[in-house]
Amino acid sequence: MTIIHIVEPFATGINTFIHELVAGMPNDQHIIIHGERDDNRKLQSIMDEYGDNVKFVRWKNAQRELRFLKDLKSFLSLRKLLKNNPFDIIHLHSSKAGAIGGFWSFIKGRKNVVYTPNAVSFLRTDVPQYKVKIFKFIEQCISRFGVNIVSCSPSEHQAYKKIGIESRIIRNGVTIAHNNEEKPKQANKVFTVVINGKITTQKNPSVVNEIVKHFENDASISFNWIGDGELRHILNSSKINILGWCNKKEVFNHLEKADLFLSASLWEGLPLSCIEAMFFKLPLLLKQSVGNIDLVNEGKNGYTFNTVQEAVEHINILKNNPQQLALMSENAEKTYENYSNYRCAKEYRDLYNELIRGKTK
Repeated sequence: MTIIHIVEPFATGINTFIHELVAGMPNDQHIIIHGERDDNRKLQSIMDEYGDNVKFVRWKNAQRELRFLKDLKSFLSLRKLLKNNPFDIIHLHSSKAGAIGGFWSFIKGRKNVVYTPNAVSFLRTDVPQYKVKIFKFIEQCISRFGVNIVSCSPSEHQAYKKIGIESRIIRNGVTIAHNNEEKPKQANKVFTVVINGKITTQKNPSVVNEIVKHFENDASISFNWIGDGELRHILNSSKINILGWCNKKEVFNHLEKADLFLSASLWEGLPLSCIEAMFFKLPLLLKQSVGNIDLVNEGKNGYTFNTVQEAVEHINILKNNPQQLALMSENAEKTYENYSNYRCAKEYRDLYNELIRGKTK
């Protein structure tokens, strides 16, 4: 089987998602038609993490925002690329790929097209309401194009349902080839909180910064942000370390040394960074938002919060109660077992086969 993956922002969480699908389907051929953003990890370092069954093709003019002329050019570019690369299945990743690829499938009458937004665009809170309405309209058009829409979490599925769009749910999964050994107990160890992701409005760095400021005079705790981005200047607390872009091995090393995973994201699909954190036995402290709420069993494998004060209180509880931290760590690892990529990749491959046999729309 040959699967074409079409993605505009080939970095961060979407790269992890595609990488997991490719790893879960090693006997298939994968063509990744991708855009590139200058403020993400270097493309070559991302490509080096893939195997020999993957071909990379640059998608010219692909960009995030709504710009008619550039979007028209990216459509014409994509049409040419799809003509020159035979395939069995097209998998669209991200909202822009969903819109442009969905329009192509409508024109061509193709039904072997899957679309996984992984944080659908109308959930965005960093744009005016009129744009949110446009995004909702675009998603409704995509659903009418005959594209098979897949939500990666129950809460994203419900968000679609509220605007009259049906989708199937395939929960994201991650399989990590890493020897996850028991963390040795260290005397006077600094309690380490880790955040992982691009420093953008979605990740809510202003709230993270406010949380961190409550601990500026506390030598027993540290905060590490894995990643970078245009809003790094907002993280002006002296207590937070911005680690910059890291490859997977480096990310896993940071997670392995941490005690708690923090996310203040305003919207998500089903965050893979949180699933990775649970593999390393990190309790989750997540802001209540779409995607985040699906991962936390309150008081068992972590906490959710709505306010800075709530987050600070939860951090203090875990920092000052080693037994409770240890129990939540074990529960986090058990929760991770529900998000294996073996299950996720199998469900997608089953869907691909259904589409090839013509047994779904």
